[in-house]
Amino acid sequence: MARNPGRPPIINAPPWVTGIALVLLAAHAIRVFLPSGMQDSLLWETALFPERFWSWAGASMPPGAAEPYANVFAALATLLTTGLVHSDWVHVGLNAAMLLGVGKPVYEYLERTGPEERNRAGYVFLLLFLVSVAGGSVAHLAANYPAGPPAIGASGGVSGLIAAVLLAQQGARPRLLSRPFLGASLVFLVANVVLAVVGPSMMGAGIAWQAHVGGYVAGALACRFVMWRREGIAV
Repeated sequence: MARNPGRPPIINAPPWVTGIALVLLAAHAIRVFLPSGMQDSLLWETALFPERFWSWAGASMPPGAAEPYANVFAALATLLTTGLVHSDWVHVGLNAAMLLGVGKPVYEYLERTGPEERNRAGYVFLLLFLVSVAGGSVAHLAANYPAGPPAIGASGGVSGLIAAVLLAQQGARPRLLSRPFLGASLVFLVANVVLAVVGPSMMGAGIAWQAHVGGYVAGALACRFVMWRREGIAV
């Protein structure tokens, strides 16, 4: 049977965007199908535990505190690996869906400035996502010194892409201090504070809203830096 050329693909997103979303889903599938002991061990090594991080960094901890990360690599790696760990299928599915929704316009924005940039858009998109995940992790650590609940999920990365989408609406010369972006950022902040208040009763789990905000800020700064480098515009 001939293929219908007018039929849109099931996932209408660039391969880089789709690939990252599939990695999130695959990572969760691998973890949930492992034996429970291995699931716990994997979570212990990949999730971001403020108590373990700050203990490794030299903060004073009371007796009985969780053991610190073994070395600098183990501690810093969790700033990114936490993005691969999710609580359940709803959690990872929501992040993957959001990534597909906001990732497509961000990717198209990154490849819009010319042939050379188009060839590198995938790498820049991945870097933007990872910087946002790390930014969310740093914000969670700062808000939970020297101890606090662990952070899991790629929400910081998705939040960074949301910031990039809002900047993309300004065209090739985005401004972090423009009134539209500041207004949208305020709405994002208020929405996350509200989510933090009602989230536990609605979803049965706490919301690491500081990680969302940290990822948003990191994504905005990274996106603005990319466009500054490309256009030679002062920030």
